[in-house]
Amino acid sequence: MKFQLESPEHQLIAIKSVVGIFDGMEKNSSNNAQKEDIYTNVCSLYPQQIWSNIHKIAKENSIDETDIHFKETNDVCIEMETGTGKTLTYLQTAYALYKEYGLTKFVVIVPSIPIRQGVIDTFENFKDQLADKYGFTPNTFVYDSSRLSKLRDFITQDYPQIMILTMASFNTEDNILNRKEQEGLFNNSPHIESLGQTHPIIFMDEPQEGMDTENSVAWLSKLQPLFKIRYSATHKVKWNTIYRLTPAESYRLGLVKKIEVLTVAEKNDEATMKIELSAVQEAKSEPKVKLKFWKLNKTKGRFEFKESGFLKKGDDLAAKSGNDSYADFTISRIYKQMSNHRWMVVFTNGTSIEEKQTSANKEQVWGLQLEWLIRRHFDNTTRLKPQGIKNLSLIFIDRVANYMSVEHPIIKQLFEEKYKQLYPEYHKGKQPMEEQVEAVQGYYFAKTSQGEYTDSEASMKGNKEIYDQILHRKEFLLSFDSPIEFIFSHSALGVGWDNPNIFGIATLNESFSENKKRQEIGRGLRICVNQEGQRVYDKDDTPEDDLINQLTIVPNETYETFARSYQAEIAEDYGSPDAGPKMKPTHKGKPTHRVAFKLNGKDSVQHAFQEFWKRISRLTTYRVHFDEDHWSIGASRPSTP
Repeated sequence: MKFQLESPEHQLIAIKSVVGIFDGMEKNSSNNAQKEDIYTNVCSLYPQQIWSNIHKIAKENSIDETDIHFKETNDVCIEMETGTGKTLTYLQTAYALYKEYGLTKFVVIVPSIPIRQGVIDTFENFKDQLADKYGFTPNTFVYDSSRLSKLRDFITQDYPQIMILTMASFNTEDNILNRKEQEGLFNNSPHIESLGQTHPIIFMDEPQEGMDTENSVAWLSKLQPLFKIRYSATHKVKWNTIYRLTPAESYRLGLVKKIEVLTVAEKNDEATMKIELSAVQEAKSEPKVKLKFWKLNKTKGRFEFKESGFLKKGDDLAAKSGNDSYADFTISRIYKQMSNHRWMVVFTNGTSIEEKQTSANKEQVWGLQLEWLIRRHFDNTTRLKPQGIKNLSLIFIDRVANYMSVEHPIIKQLFEEKYKQLYPEYHKGKQPMEEQVEAVQGYYFAKTSQGEYTDSEASMKGNKEIYDQILHRKEFLLSFDSPIEFIFSHSALGVGWDNPNIFGIATLNESFSENKKRQEIGRGLRICVNQEGQRVYDKDDTPEDDLINQLTIVPNETYETFARSYQAEIAEDYGSPDAGPKMKPTHKGKPTHRVAFKLNGKDSVQHAFQEFWKRISRLTTYRVHFDEDHWSIGASRPSTP
């Protein structure tokens, strides 16, 4: 299978926007770009002409002046939602810049091996179709310190070149790229200096992933770029934004899948999975408690299950932990129960946690997640297979042993149990063969040098073999020839790869999930493809129940918590939670309909109620009688004022 090249309008606009930066520039040729042994990019425009072009492009793309973040620097931002084809967009931008202006030197900077693999994989998939479209194929390669001849060709040749490298390839003095040339070329200067003399156009893929640190900025400056073009859905540094495609716009235009959030957790399940009552301090006035919860370690930049200091009524767990998933967990009451003499903490969202109460049975929650993921998978397969669309589901786990352990592979066991249980319901009562149950499972886990599976995130990022498997087998996974339908992967592998035919995602974590919701969702947002490699779109008037492109997320938390975390990420990136797409909430397969209530914020209303309450609260007395066999509580009538 070969993916078919398309020319969607949003990609064409993004390409045109970058090309427009150099509007009015003299075309590069050997007359102006050849500098002794080095063939370089040159720009004949004055800075003021470029700044004028930037403002013009942003205005054409309906970007407000305040959102441009204009700065007189050779640095622009392209914002594109995950799944809308930014890699193919910047690769085609290189083609367009060569055709329009004769620019020949392009460097793609990526933050990690998986993203690097994704770039070269995209190029290999489309290079023949791109050659037909543009009439040439640039020399495209991954920088390799053991094959410096390719780098020398990049520096000297007048043919268009695209070099792909990670920040780690050149951001220390010890890197080969920073050592002096030993063969008498380029005046024996370090390769990075000669590379800088080519003044490449730099495409920064996910620049927020470590490319804006003081060290990275210093090393990037050594490349002396003609221009830096940033591509991301979640820019942290925003300068000269000339094109913007938000999640809401992508959703509205049908460029990504619609999203269903199918929850299985009840409110109190969520509380007991995330919080434990570890200590109580009794006092005459009001008791205090210590809780264990997922707290942000600012030094390490990750969440850890740690004990708090003593907390009292009114304390907000989100503020105390630095964890937005506790946004509705404010302590409303701390008391000892009369029935079992255990302490209880009640929160404003209606959930509670009891002393000596163990965490909710995670295996039970995992089982429910898998059950509903498999149900949705069977439903999707029934709809999609007749249309030539292979259906895939993705399951993220945070401990490889839970799937691969010889003694107790609990997640594998739960999956196979649920698969066998549900299969007859969707296949006219037939039971699956053991070989089939095994064959539908595929997994990608990293190994150490000793051949052992590992949970180490560093090992994940450095394990080239696993990304080769994921990326190079993408087309095979999309084919009906592959029996694999469920892909198990480590949650640390989330960034850097996706598959257009992922229709369901579940994250089965032993602990709190640190992955951003947008990151988890992004693995399955792309529009699906059929057996011919053609994207299959839904029509504008397609009923919700008949949608082809719908991604189901099965989280281990309530919809309110999931949606709040997602909207907080959207608000952080775009200034408003409304910039995100709508999500369809269902609970254990049934649609949920919620009525929203808002506090009347008028001071006069609040003041009137407070005055009313002050009057009646002092006028009520209580008489309480306890009976050993029956509790009876009575209240006297209000006394006369």
